[in-house]
Amino acid sequence: MIIKNSNLRRSITENRYKILAIIVAIILILCLIKTLNEFAGASKKNKNNVIATQTNSYNPQETAVLGEDVSSTKQEQSTKVMDEFIQYCNSKEIEKAYNLLTDECKKEQFSNSIENFKTTYVEKIFTNFKTYNMQSWINGENPTYKVRITNDVLSTGDTGETVEDYVTIVKKNNSYKINLNSYIGKENINKQTSQDGIVITFLNKETNMDYEIYNIKVENNTENTILLDTKEKAKSVYATGSNGATYTAFMYEIEDEHLTIKPRIHKTLSIKVNKIYSPNIEVDKITFTDIVTNLDKYNKTQNKKEYPKKTIEVNV
Repeated sequence: MIIKNSNLRRSITENRYKILAIIVAIILILCLIKTLNEFAGASKKNKNNVIATQTNSYNPQETAVLGEDVSSTKQEQSTKVMDEFIQYCNSKEIEKAYNLLTDECKKEQFSNSIENFKTTYVEKIFTNFKTYNMQSWINGENPTYKVRITNDVLSTGDTGETVEDYVTIVKKNNSYKINLNSYIGKENINKQTSQDGIVITFLNKETNMDYEIYNIKVENNTENTILLDTKEKAKSVYATGSNGATYTAFMYEIEDEHLTIKPRIHKTLSIKVNKIYSPNIEVDKITFTDIVTNLDKYNKTQNKKEYPKKTIEVNV
């Protein structure tokens, strides 16, 4: 286009930088409006789609603590089942979420009650739409992940409180299930030792991230009442690991009446041991060093520290 008006041509020439700046500003404004419209549309889509789950992983295959890296197959299956679980919790499909838990988790963490799972887990954590990320933590037969559950900032506008948990993915009958609340799993032991009429049987073990619980049966086949532990010593009952380390049992958590066993009867007890979970370190044995074999005689003894105690060691 040829501008014939000399005054107009001169005005444009003198103000060419201002005109150029105005054109650039208009282009930037149009681009910004387009971007904001696209963002608003995506945000609206996220709000309407309550099943969508945003998953972020911190190098999901490399374990953070110990053990070999998680295989790609395990990682893929673990991510898939966690995605489903979070989706069901977000959409309040309680039964579907509950059915993704292992039978052991249902029993030990929620007392086999779907209502308990609903009130103590889903309604407590999923107060609004949640997203999560997971990091491989410990790789064993069943990998354990550190999971962080947070608010979906895009849909809520609030970061909110972060819930951290250790979740173990268990393969059972060609399907994958979840253990929540730092619960690793349960395994049978059925190891027994008998000495002088006292029989101690280790039935099974429940493993958590921060401790292990051993469920045992103690049979008193003698004619005297026995006391499994006097609690006079802090480390009277302890576990020995395959690495040679010892782990104290929290006997103070058990009431004295449960540790007292009358003649010709048996009792079942749960003993907690302060061993942090590691698939590479197993407990080889548990030792009881403070067993009273005649409680009546012990109670009549003035200096109870001098009363001879019995030691029983059980390989587990």
